[in-house]
Amino acid sequence: MRYPQILVVESDRVLATSLQELAQSWRWVLREVRSSEDVLRLMSHGPPTVLVLKLGRDLTDEMTLLQRVAEQFSDAQTIVVGESDHRSLAGMAWDLGAAYVLIQPYPRDWLVELVEGLMGVMEVDDETESADAE
Repeated sequence: MRYPQILVVESDRVLATSLQELAQSWRWVLREVRSSEDVLRLMSHGPPTVLVLKLGRDLTDEMTLLQRVAEQFSDAQTIVVGESDHRSLAGMAWDLGAAYVLIQPYPRDWLVELVEGLMGVMEVDDETESADAE
C-alpha cells in the first residue's frame, strides 16, 4: 500500500515543521526537499497527493516546477506560499496550476487547515472510488 504524501519544497523547514503533526495523525508521509531536481526525482516514483511550494529562492525555477507538476500530475493538489503580497505573482501561480496561493503574513493555522481539508477531500474521493470498484 502506498501512503498518501505531502511534499514540501522549501529551504528553511518552517512549513514542513508546521505540517509534521498533522501528517502523522493522518498517517501521511511528509517529505521535505530543497530543490526542483529533488522534487522531480521523488515524483518519478509517484506523485505527491499535496505539494506545498514556498516561493522565494529562485522564482523562475519554482514557477517552472509548478508548471511541470501541473502538466504531469494533474491530480496533485498544489499550494503555493509566497513571502510577499504580489498580486501578479499569485495570478501567475494560479495560471501555472496552483490550486491555492497563500501570501504571508497569513494566520498561522491557515496552511495546516488547508492541507487538512485537502486530506479530508482526498480520503472521501478514495472511499468513493473503492465503493465504485466493488
